[in-house]
Amino acid sequence: MKQRITTYALFAAGWILLLTAAPTAHFAAWNLLIQLAIFIPVVAIPAWRTGRMSSVDIAWPLGLAAIGIQTFIFAESLTPLTITVGACYTVIGARMGIWGIRMWRRGEFDHELPRYVYQRRRWERAGFRSERVSLQFEISVQALANATFLAMPAILISTNHSTRLAAVECLAILLWLIAYGLESLSDLQKSRFAAAAIASDNRTSICDVGLWRYSRHPNYFFQWTQWVALTILAVPSAVALHDRVSVAQVALFILGLGLAVYLMYNTLVVYTGAVPAEYYSVRKRPAYAEYQKTVNRFVPGRRRSI
Repeated sequence: MKQRITTYALFAAGWILLLTAAPTAHFAAWNLLIQLAIFIPVVAIPAWRTGRMSSVDIAWPLGLAAIGIQTFIFAESLTPLTITVGACYTVIGARMGIWGIRMWRRGEFDHELPRYVYQRRRWERAGFRSERVSLQFEISVQALANATFLAMPAILISTNHSTRLAAVECLAILLWLIAYGLESLSDLQKSRFAAAAIASDNRTSICDVGLWRYSRHPNYFFQWTQWVALTILAVPSAVALHDRVSVAQVALFILGLGLAVYLMYNTLVVYTGAVPAEYYSVRKRPAYAEYQKTVNRFVPGRRRSI
């Protein structure tokens, strides 16, 4: 319970920071309302009725796309920088949202996805007795992340009036493009491998091709790298607010950007990413344990010999 209270307090602090700074308040207030308008009907109400939260895989990315669209609306000036960050959020969210909708249409949400089944193990170990309450907590955490720290790069950049891109901003955009391309490539490689495995009736084989030879989860790594790029992209905008907000607020904004990177790392590795996925992979695929010994879990690197 203490951990849950701390989590809520952290998100509350992030939202208060955005709300109490005049340049970010309007965007932040609307974004919270829009995230709630997405999460409540798409996942919170269905989860209360069905006991499943898998539709959060639709709500969360749609919330990111909504942040991108809001950037075009609430940006103080439509500049190359604000247009770029709005497009990045919209593309990230739309891509994952469309995939989530496809899964829903195929009936994959009729049963809880394994990563959310795994959450029940955590609730049991933590001593939480009400599954309904735990479901709503997990859903609210993802909604609040979209309302605060994950929206912070877009909200800060929306205050930037500069019509010229700084060198660091150009490098951040290039990093985002490369990471997005490599995430898409890794997903394509995995999809083709899975299709071939099904065609050959070899469903226990290990995807060990392309980028998957160097990371057990290259799609997660390059998704996280996109958030690193967005954070770097937003730092100059945070610093540029020094004449409109206090120095302490600028420092807290930069800290908040760092928290966005940490939150995505924790999500993609521990929370709903690599750890839950590998818990089931080891049980379904006997050779996966050997794959774990030879290939890095997250950051791509040289294969190890055993």
